[in-house]
Amino acid sequence: MNSVQQILQCNFSTISLEKKMEMKNKGRPTPNLNIKQITKCKTRDYVRQFKKDIYKTHDWICGCSETNRLYCFPCLLFGQKSNDAAWVKNGINDLINLTSKIKTHEKSMTHINSQLNLKLLGKQDIRQQLSSAYRLNIKQYNEKISRNRYILNKIINCIKFCGAFELALRGHNEKSNSENPGVFRGLINFSSELDSVLKCHIENSSVFKGLSKSIQNDLLECCLAVCQQRIKNEITQAEYISVMADETTDVSAQFQLSIIFRYLLSDGTPVERF
Repeated sequence: MNSVQQILQCNFSTISLEKKMEMKNKGRPTPNLNIKQITKCKTRDYVRQFKKDIYKTHDWICGCSETNRLYCFPCLLFGQKSNDAAWVKNGINDLINLTSKIKTHEKSMTHINSQLNLKLLGKQDIRQQLSSAYRLNIKQYNEKISRNRYILNKIINCIKFCGAFELALRGHNEKSNSENPGVFRGLINFSSELDSVLKCHIENSSVFKGLSKSIQNDLLECCLAVCQQRIKNEITQAEYISVMADETTDVSAQFQLSIIFRYLLSDGTPVERF
């Protein structure tokens, strides 16, 4: 059986694994201590004595016959550098407040970590398994994000294609069995025949396909916001800028106003933005 004084004198973190396993297998010292406390009251005196049953109810408590005090066996091994000196260095001999001291120490992170380290000593560290599972989860999450970005990039490219050639995105009927689903849906269907990832997404996705008219409008708004922000940045950096506005009215007295910005880029290239 180990001695508390031997444990205190040795540096448990620096000894070999064989010595550590030997101390773990020997177990905690559980001597019968001679601790007695007398509480004086008006009518009578109450005597509290140490009972060895405490070793059975708390498998982490150990005792030292030399100091006649109680200690925490896992913290003696793994928590000697902690700030809790009562259970590691000084020892406990206060029987009156022993129950509250035990409850407080059992909730401390130092005690919990020391118990975990003692249980895992000589076994496969579960924290390494948790770390592997955590890395695998991150890898799967990143792969999912990359796949979603790839699908969204293909959908945006189809929208940009329609805008570059001034083609209307939607047709009269965009159902799957429609003979004229519109340029955008037709372009998506054609692209999916050449791209297995996009085809798998369209056929199997049940949450977000990215083909509905509301999604088309949202993506158009996002593209417009990006273009407007780029124009703002270019205008902010331009030294000279001209603004032209022209308005035309139709037969129903409804007018449309067009605004044109002309300026030079930082490399001297003239541009015109409508």
